[in-house]
Amino acid sequence: MRNHFPVPALDPGSWSVRLTGSERSFAAGLALLRRLPSRTLSVVLECAGHRRTEFQPTPAGLPWGAGAVAEAVWTGVSLASVLELVGIPPEAHEVVLEGADAGPVEGFDGSHSFARSLPLGKALHPDVLLAYEMNGEPIPVARGGPIRAVVPGWYATDSVKWLKRIWFVNGEFDGVFQAHDYRLRAPDEPGPGRRMSDLPAHALITTPADGAFVVAGGGLWVRGTAWGGTDGIAAVLVQVDGGAWTPALLGPARGPYTRVEWKAHPPTDLPAEPDPPARAALAPGPHEIACCAIDRAGNRQPARPPANVRGYANNAIHRVRVQAV
Repeated sequence: MRNHFPVPALDPGSWSVRLTGSERSFAAGLALLRRLPSRTLSVVLECAGHRRTEFQPTPAGLPWGAGAVAEAVWTGVSLASVLELVGIPPEAHEVVLEGADAGPVEGFDGSHSFARSLPLGKALHPDVLLAYEMNGEPIPVARGGPIRAVVPGWYATDSVKWLKRIWFVNGEFDGVFQAHDYRLRAPDEPGPGRRMSDLPAHALITTPADGAFVVAGGGLWVRGTAWGGTDGIAAVLVQVDGGAWTPALLGPARGPYTRVEWKAHPPTDLPAEPDPPARAALAPGPHEIACCAIDRAGNRQPARPPANVRGYANNAIHRVRVQAV
């Protein structure tokens, strides 16, 4: 799990988050949150630096390869319902979520908490949660508990852990991790760049693994997972050695923020099988397999990572290389 600072030492039993609005301010602990109507959602969280190592040269930051993404079942209360209890200022523009983790940041004086803001419209979406359970159990402190934000459909950067304070601002929040970090800025682009938000369409090949040895001439099973995009994943295509793109068979959609498992149709020159896995007959030697997700708005994974100096938001077509023997 990605943290900028050490996991804070805290007592889950006495922990609370301070909310400040136009009408009142109070500390909401677990007992209060559990008395409010709850929501349970399966949500994929993806690190903003996922697949950073595929940028050339590799930017500064954790050298993530493929796999900095996970799905869990989160239970909590809608952030909107809690904000309504404290009163939403008529001039409010953003809602700031501040975590208990803090420390020095290179280039800035003093100590800085990890804090992010949400546009008011996003903060009031009923699926944005103050979560207190993960997979049916209290959220471990190591995973951001006892109370953390879960912002479905957006990069995990905004799902602030160890929440200690929530308040409104009239303009754009100027915290270090909002105004200066986690922004998309192309090389030579002036200014701080653009904030990150929605998860784009993204698919990964999970079988075979990159660098695997496979049987030449046999049926190669290619499977994977996909998530994100506008209104969910509509299709996944698979390609071998730069050839034709073959549509995959998608598993059932389990919710708007979940992963979809997929497997491709076999090529037409292979015998048909009931419910066939993704297969291709490979000659001996090296081969490259690629996959590409398309969302319901027609957006597809790009051929290359989007150019940005920090190596964020890489949803380029995923490729693995195998050796048929």
